[in-house]
Amino acid sequence: MRFLCESHRQQLLSNQAVAEIRWDEWMEAGREAFSNKEWLVALRYLGASYELSDLLLKRVWAPGLPCLDRFMLSGHFLAECLRHCGEIQLQRHCLLEVHHRLLAILRSPQGADLPLHRNIEISLQMLSRHYDATGEADLLLACERETRRLLRCNVH
Repeated sequence: MRFLCESHRQQLLSNQAVAEIRWDEWMEAGREAFSNKEWLVALRYLGASYELSDLLLKRVWAPGLPCLDRFMLSGHFLAECLRHCGEIQLQRHCLLEVHHRLLAILRSPQGADLPLHRNIEISLQMLSRHYDATGEADLLLACERETRRLLRCNVH
Protein backbone atom coordinates (compact mmCIF):
# COMPACT_ATOMS: atom_id res chain seq x y z
CA MET A 1 0.00 0.00 0.00
CA ARG A 2 1.35 3.40 -0.98
CA PHE A 3 0.11 6.62 0.55
CA LEU A 4 3.08 8.94 -0.03
CA CYS A 5 4.31 10.26 -3.36
CA GLU A 6 7.96 9.68 -4.26
CA SER A 7 8.85 13.32 -3.64
CA HIS A 8 7.51 13.23 -0.08
CA ARG A 9 9.13 9.86 0.55
CA GLN A 10 12.55 11.27 -0.38
CA GLN A 11 12.04 14.48 1.61
CA LEU A 12 11.06 12.57 4.72
CA LEU A 13 13.87 10.06 4.40
CA SER A 14 16.42 12.86 4.17
CA ASN A 15 15.64 14.09 7.70
CA GLN A 16 14.64 11.63 10.40
CA ALA A 17 13.76 14.31 12.95
CA VAL A 18 11.30 15.93 10.53
CA ALA A 19 9.94 12.50 9.60
CA GLU A 20 9.23 11.67 13.24
CA ILE A 21 7.47 15.02 13.73
CA ARG A 22 5.33 14.37 10.63
CA TRP A 23 4.51 10.89 11.93
CA ASP A 24 3.27 12.41 15.20
CA GLU A 25 1.23 15.07 13.39
CA TRP A 26 -0.32 12.60 10.94
CA MET A 27 -1.14 10.08 13.66
CA GLU A 28 -2.84 12.79 15.71
CA ALA A 29 -4.86 13.95 12.69
CA GLY A 30 -5.69 10.33 11.86
CA ARG A 31 -6.78 9.54 15.42
CA GLU A 32 -8.98 12.64 15.49
CA ALA A 33 -10.64 11.77 12.18
CA PHE A 34 -11.01 8.17 13.38
CA SER A 35 -12.73 9.25 16.59
CA ASN A 36 -15.07 11.43 14.48
CA LYS A 37 -15.79 8.44 12.22
CA GLU A 38 -14.39 10.29 9.21
CA TRP A 39 -12.95 7.07 7.81
CA LEU A 40 -11.60 8.34 4.48
CA VAL A 41 -9.84 11.30 6.10
CA ALA A 42 -8.44 8.99 8.78
CA LEU A 43 -7.32 6.55 6.10
CA ARG A 44 -5.16 9.18 4.40
CA TYR A 45 -3.41 10.24 7.60
CA LEU A 46 -3.06 6.78 9.12
CA GLY A 47 -1.88 5.35 5.80
CA ALA A 48 0.78 8.05 5.48
CA SER A 49 1.87 7.44 9.09
CA TYR A 50 2.10 3.71 8.50
CA GLU A 51 4.09 4.06 5.29
CA LEU A 52 6.43 6.55 6.95
CA SER A 53 7.01 4.27 9.94
CA ASP A 54 7.74 1.43 7.51
CA LEU A 55 10.27 3.59 5.67
CA LEU A 56 11.95 4.59 8.93
CA LEU A 57 12.04 0.99 10.11
CA LYS A 58 13.66 -0.21 6.87
CA ARG A 59 16.23 2.56 7.12
CA VAL A 60 17.76 1.56 10.43
CA TRP A 61 20.09 -1.39 10.85
CA ALA A 62 19.09 -2.03 14.46
CA PRO A 63 15.59 -0.68 15.12
CA GLY A 64 14.75 0.43 18.63
CA LEU A 65 11.51 -0.13 20.45
CA PRO A 66 10.15 3.40 19.74
CA CYS A 67 10.57 2.76 15.99
CA LEU A 68 8.80 -0.60 16.29
CA ASP A 69 6.05 0.88 18.45
CA ARG A 70 5.40 3.55 15.80
CA PHE A 71 5.18 0.88 13.11
CA MET A 72 2.86 -1.35 15.12
CA LEU A 73 0.61 1.46 16.36
CA SER A 74 0.12 3.04 12.95
CA GLY A 75 -0.36 -0.37 11.32
CA HIS A 76 -3.03 -1.40 13.80
CA PHE A 77 -4.83 1.95 13.54
CA LEU A 78 -4.71 1.71 9.75
CA ALA A 79 -6.10 -1.84 9.88
CA GLU A 80 -9.03 -0.70 12.03
CA CYS A 81 -9.71 2.17 9.66
CA LEU A 82 -9.66 -0.23 6.71
CA ARG A 83 -12.20 -2.40 8.53
CA HIS A 84 -14.51 0.58 8.94
CA CYS A 85 -14.10 1.31 5.22
CA GLY A 86 -15.21 -2.26 4.45
CA GLU A 87 -11.75 -3.28 3.21
CA ILE A 88 -11.48 -6.55 5.15
CA GLN A 89 -8.80 -8.10 2.92
CA LEU A 90 -6.63 -4.96 3.16
CA GLN A 91 -7.18 -4.98 6.92
CA ARG A 92 -5.92 -8.57 7.03
CA HIS A 93 -2.95 -7.71 4.82
CA CYS A 94 -1.99 -4.83 7.10
CA LEU A 95 -2.30 -6.91 10.29
CA LEU A 96 -0.26 -9.73 8.78
CA GLU A 97 2.40 -7.34 7.52
CA VAL A 98 2.84 -5.87 10.99
CA HIS A 99 2.96 -9.29 12.62
CA HIS A 100 5.41 -10.79 10.14
CA ARG A 101 7.72 -7.77 10.45
CA LEU A 102 7.75 -8.06 14.24
CA LEU A 103 8.53 -11.78 13.99
CA ALA A 104 11.28 -11.14 11.44
CA ILE A 105 12.89 -8.66 13.80
CA LEU A 106 12.52 -11.08 16.71
CA ARG A 107 14.35 -13.73 14.66
CA SER A 108 17.14 -11.34 13.64
CA PRO A 109 20.38 -10.78 15.58
CA GLN A 110 19.28 -7.17 16.19
CA GLY A 111 16.00 -8.38 17.71
CA ALA A 112 17.73 -10.51 20.31
CA ASP A 113 18.17 -7.49 22.58
CA LEU A 114 14.71 -6.02 22.15
CA PRO A 115 11.82 -6.71 24.55
CA LEU A 116 9.34 -7.56 21.78
CA HIS A 117 7.14 -9.98 23.72
CA ARG A 118 4.42 -7.41 24.48
CA ASN A 119 4.36 -6.05 20.93
CA ILE A 120 4.04 -9.52 19.46
CA GLU A 121 1.31 -10.51 21.92
CA ILE A 122 -0.69 -7.38 21.00
CA SER A 123 -0.18 -8.11 17.31
CA LEU A 124 -1.37 -11.68 17.77
CA GLN A 125 -4.46 -10.44 19.64
CA MET A 126 -5.30 -8.09 16.78
CA LEU A 127 -4.95 -10.92 14.28
CA SER A 128 -7.02 -13.25 16.43
CA ARG A 129 -9.78 -10.67 16.75
CA HIS A 130 -9.81 -10.18 12.97
CA TYR A 131 -9.91 -13.88 12.13
CA ASP A 132 -12.59 -14.52 14.77
CA ALA A 133 -14.73 -11.71 13.31
CA THR A 134 -14.47 -13.21 9.82
CA GLY A 135 -15.26 -16.71 11.07
CA GLU A 136 -11.86 -18.00 9.97
CA ALA A 137 -10.10 -18.53 13.30
CA ASP A 138 -8.80 -21.91 12.11
CA LEU A 139 -6.68 -20.15 9.47
CA LEU A 140 -4.66 -18.50 12.23
CA LEU A 141 -3.73 -21.67 14.14
CA ALA A 142 -0.38 -22.27 12.43
CA CYS A 143 0.60 -18.62 12.86
CA GLU A 144 -0.32 -18.75 16.55
CA ARG A 145 1.74 -21.91 17.09
CA GLU A 146 4.79 -20.47 15.33
CA THR A 147 4.47 -17.17 17.18
CA ARG A 148 4.28 -18.94 20.56
CA ARG A 149 7.29 -21.10 19.65
CA LEU A 150 9.34 -18.05 18.69
CA LEU A 151 8.35 -16.22 21.85
CA ARG A 152 9.40 -19.20 23.99
CA CYS A 153 12.76 -19.34 22.22
CA ASN A 154 13.37 -15.60 22.55
CA VAL A 155 12.11 -14.68 26.00
CA HIS A 156 13.97 -11.75 27.54
